[in-house]
Amino acid sequence: MTFHAGQRVETTVLAPAAWDGAFSAPAGTPGIIVNESPGGYGVLLDGDPDGLPASYGPDELQPRP
Repeated sequence: MTFHAGQRVETTVLAPAAWDGAFSAPAGTPGIIVNESPGGYGVLLDGDPDGLPASYGPDELQPRP
């Protein structure tokens, strides 16, 4: 599926914390596409306190209902 910047999405995979104290996002976490990169998207996840986009492939996202 193709997504675009500004589109609301939710993750379909678990994203465990990368280090102690980092944000962990369960599958189903909502977010917004902020950029496209080769093979994926930068997604700003709701509730992520660092405010930095996480990288997801198109098969790891679905449109937010």
